[in-house]
Formats: sequence, structure tokens, C-alpha cells
Amino acid sequence: MKTLEKHSFPKLENEYLENILRQLVNKHNIIQMFFTKQTSSLFSHLIIHIDNNSDAEQLQQHKWLKKVRNRYQIDVIFIYSGRLHHRFSLGHPFMECYCQSSALIYHNPAAVNPLIITRDWKQYKKKFHAFEERFYNDHDLHKVQVHNLISEGATNSVFTSYARWIKYDLEYLEELYLVNTFNSLPLEERIYNLITYIPEIQKYFVRSSPDKYVLIDLFSKAKEASINDDEPIHKDEMYEAVGIAEQRLYCLIEERFSELKKMLKKAHIVEHEVSCQMDNKPKKQTLDIAVETILNLVEVEQIYLYHQITDAEKTTYYLMLIGNGGTNEKLRLITHFLKSKIAHNHEVVMISHSRKWIQENLYQFQSFFSDIIQADDLIYSSSPYHPEFHWELPHNPYHADLYFYYKPTKDIALQFFTIANNPKENYQGLEYLFSLFFLSFCRTYIFVKTYYLPNNLTSEALWQLCIYAESDIRKYNYLLEQFWTDCFPFLNKHRVLNHKLSKLSKEEVYQMNGIVEKLMYELHNLVIEDGLLQDFEED
Repeated sequence: MKTLEKHSFPKLENEYLENILRQLVNKHNIIQMFFTKQTSSLFSHLIIHIDNNSDAEQLQQHKWLKKVRNRYQIDVIFIYSGRLHHRFSLGHPFMECYCQSSALIYHNPAAVNPLIITRDWKQYKKKFHAFEERFYNDHDLHKVQVHNLISEGATNSVFTSYARWIKYDLEYLEELYLVNTFNSLPLEERIYNLITYIPEIQKYFVRSSPDKYVLIDLFSKAKEASINDDEPIHKDEMYEAVGIAEQRLYCLIEERFSELKKMLKKAHIVEHEVSCQMDNKPKKQTLDIAVETILNLVEVEQIYLYHQITDAEKTTYYLMLIGNGGTNEKLRLITHFLKSKIAHNHEVVMISHSRKWIQENLYQFQSFFSDIIQADDLIYSSSPYHPEFHWELPHNPYHADLYFYYKPTKDIALQFFTIANNPKENYQGLEYLFSLFFLSFCRTYIFVKTYYLPNNLTSEALWQLCIYAESDIRKYNYLLEQFWTDCFPFLNKHRVLNHKLSKLSKEEVYQMNGIVEKLMYELHNLVIEDGLLQDFEED
């Protein structure tokens, strides 16, 4: 029976991983192992230099690697000898950083081709700059190609070229963080995999679904249109957004080059602290209570205090919630709870949308959202890595579909006047028309003033948004205050109709009219002619 050689790896300080490495050494032709311990950055690195390529590929798929990475923050990378030496010959900074002799924790004395690094920074820097320069040269070629296509107006080709450019950037990030590339994987997966090593990358791509991204979807549509000779995708306003995302990736690559360079020059790991703390500015008690209440009821990514009004009577806080599940009903529930928790002279007005919904509706509402979503106004964030929006540039705000908001509002007002001013004082249903008019007016007024069409929020919230949109509208507060009952609850109670343009034709109204006539005739005979209401005064 073969006796397994006992190896120890005290530098790891991890018995679980040590046991795995002992098995690997006795089962595979391991040439070297290099371990670099990180004290503040995301992961320590364990580089395993192995003789056989197929073994390296197979071992890299083992489940224990993910466990070690997630539980112990140690990233294990298998690299076969031919690839490692080739990368080293190119001056790859990853090899130079993490395969130093000081990081060696195991070497196979029988191996014929170990990696031995003896050069210092002065001897290596030409190689480093040459490696770096290759990236910049090819990057510039992609840039020139895209800009030429933009000037030619070749929309589909612009996006497919941008896709290749983004792919190129991702390849370099994979090389510099993992020394492995994953060109066979879709771009979505490559971005997702890099989040583990570069959490900040999440900020640059808005998701269209849990495993998809808005910009990558756009690339796919452009590619499909090009293949099928379809109409070009007219999304010129997204050029800038894609360009910004690419520039952010470029900056990540530059930062990684700089980090590796510092590590090599100083011969030790530069500590990189990732802070997830929010601004330490003191917050008002009302906002603390509001945020706590919101988080208990809604899955929120970020909360912005985008406006605040203080007058002699009260202070009103305007909050923008970005997250899922912030329905009108949830906002009403939060508002209800807050009324019993905060001072009577404080009020919180909320709007809420998902990040996906905002991104998809920027073509209509960007003017509003770009004004209120400001870093200085952020009062809560569940993560420092939420993606930034892909703003459309240029964006020319316009009142799309204003006719379909103004026309029904005016028609409702005329209908209200007809009933309110009828000489027979038949006011049946008038309260519902009044409530519908108030809803329609507020939404249309806010849309005209801000280029934003709110959901069917409570009447009070809509009125406060009108005041945000134009403070002069407060001159009508006295009418609401003089109302014979609490105006806003009255409006909410009778809101059963929708703010939209009626599509009924004269023939359809005629048919409804016929039904009303016939049924009222039957009811009249049943109640009046049969004497059930003998004192009823008919018109």
C-alpha cells in the first residue's frame, strides 16, 4: 500500500483547505503553490501551478473552490504550466505579483519547469509597460471604430461594435483579476462573475431582469437586427450611456493596473478598504423613523430626500424610493403608520419605482428623475454597489401624450359642471366625478410642470407633489381647508373612476342609453306604478 506523503501548509491557517491540498498533491502533478494573504482586500490568492491543462480545467470546476472563496475569502486559481510560463513571458502583472518566491508554500522537487521569479521592479517595469501598452493600443482601435460608425449613422453596427468593445474590457478585467478569460460565456454571465471580485461593477449596468442587463439586451437586439436585415434600432440617445459604461470599465482596468504596479513596487499587498458606510451627517429624527418604517414594509434599495418644505405650520419631506414592491397600497400603509409615529407638524410624501421601471421609462421622465436622484440627497442605501442609471444623452424633455391627460381632465370638469349646475339639483354621482377630476388635475398638472406622471397616489400625496412642482399652487389650500369635511379622505373614498380618455362611440352610448331607459321603465313600473313609493315626487 502506497503511503501518502504528509505535507503541511501553516501559512494558510486553514485546516479544511490544508486537507484538500494534501489530497491534490498526492493525486495530481502539482508543480508549485503560491499563497498571498490579503488583510483588507476582498480575497487572498492561492495559485496552484499544475502540469496538465485538462487537470487544471477540471479542478477549477470543483465545488469546494466556491466554498473556500465564500467562507474563507481565499480565491483558488489552477493554472497549467504552459499557460503560466506564457503569461510570465508576456510580462503579465498577475503572475509577477502573486507568484513571487516569498509567496511559495509548496514546490515539487521533481518538477522540471517551476516558475522562479528573481527580477525586481526595475528589471520588470519594461515588461509591465509593454503589457499595459498592448491594452491601450487595442482599446484605442475599438474607440476609433465606434466613433467612425457613430459619425456614419450606422446604429446597429455601433451597438454591435460597442458589444465587442465591452467584451474586450471584460476580458482584460478577467485577466487582471483571475488570470483566466471566459470568452465562451455570455456577457451577462461574465459581468455577474466579476461582481465577486469587483463589486463596483454592479453600479455600471442596470438590470432588466435578475440575470439580464439593459445595455446587453440592447446589444443583442442590434445583433439580431443586423443578422436579419431588420430596421435599425433607433436608440441614438443610448450611445452616451453605453460610452459611460465602457469608460467606467476602462477606469476599473486602469485602477487594477495601478494597484498591481504599487504591489510590485512596494513588494507587499496594498490594503484596499471598501467602505459601505453611509454619510455620517446627523439625520433628523423624522427621517430615521420614516426610513425604519419603510424598510419594515418594502424591499428598498435606495431612498432619496429630494425636497423639503418648511413653513409656519409644518415640514414636508419628499422621499424617492427605489426598489421593488413599493405599490400604492404599500405607500398608503407606510403613510398611515407614520402619522402615529412622527410629530403632527411633520409629513412624509413618497413616490416609489423599481430601478428597472425607471430605466425603461427614462425616455419620458428622465428630466424629473435626473433632478431628484442626486448623490447628495441619498439618505439610505442597502449597498454601495447599486447600478447608476444609463441616462439618455442628449435628452429633450417633451410632454408625450399630454392630450390624453388634459382632454379627459377637461371633459370631466365639464361633466361635473353640467351636473353641479343643473336646475333640478340632481347631484347623483357628483362626488365620484369630483374625486376623478382632482386625481386627473393633479396628475396632469404635475406632468406639465415636471415631466413626470405619478401613479394614482393618495389625494393628499398628489396635492403635495403639485406644491413641489409649483409652490404657487398653495394659494388654493384655503379651499381645501374650508371644505365641509376632511377633503382628502373624502376624495380618496370616492375615487372609483380612472383618469383616462373615454373611448365610447355615439352608437355605444346609444346602446347603453337604451338599456338604462328600458330597465328604468321596468323599475319605475315596479316601484312607482305599483305604489311602493306613493309620495315620490317625479321630475
